[in-house]
Amino acid sequence: RHTPSRSRVLTDDELKAVWIASDQCGNFGVIVKLLILTGQRRGEVSALRSEYFSNAQCTLPPNLTKNGREHTFPLGALTASIIKTSSADQTGFIFPARRRLNTPFNGWSKGKAELDKLSGVNDWVLHDLRRTFATGLAALGTAPHVIEKLINHITGTLSGVAGIYNRFKYEKECREAIDAWEAKLLALLETSGAQKAA
Repeated sequence: RHTPSRSRVLTDDELKAVWIASDQCGNFGVIVKLLILTGQRRGEVSALRSEYFSNAQCTLPPNLTKNGREHTFPLGALTASIIKTSSADQTGFIFPARRRLNTPFNGWSKGKAELDKLSGVNDWVLHDLRRTFATGLAALGTAPHVIEKLINHITGTLSGVAGIYNRFKYEKECREAIDAWEAKLLALLETSGAQKAA
């Protein structure tokens, strides 16, 4: 039986509600904010380690990414501040499982249920934040190949011959896109008086 692909994209109001509610959800809430800010997969964010960060960027090792390729993406100022706060004096996983420091965070269902209740946003899954990120960047005028680079997609515009021969990293374009996305989010939060929620 074919499962229809999801097309859920959170509205600006929903995104704002989820962000604000995340403040009350501990490590799960921090992970959700990073999913909103970076567009990465939940398994990648939950397994982050301090050593993946340097020079205002994050490099995920091949064993952590879905396509088995090392993936480097820039960190905006807001993202960097959240990482710095979360990873202070942290060795191993930044978001360890409760009582098991050598295992990444795994309290997904409980955290999501709490977030839904606090935010009032329903009928969505965490992966929808990835689609919301990509759609939001497109709305800001980011080129498709830059979006694919940021979310580590090798289908579409960077696949096949283009993917093999085009090794240009689009670092400048990726950083501009991330900065524009963070500016949009901060503007959203300011409209609700929630800028301190960062």
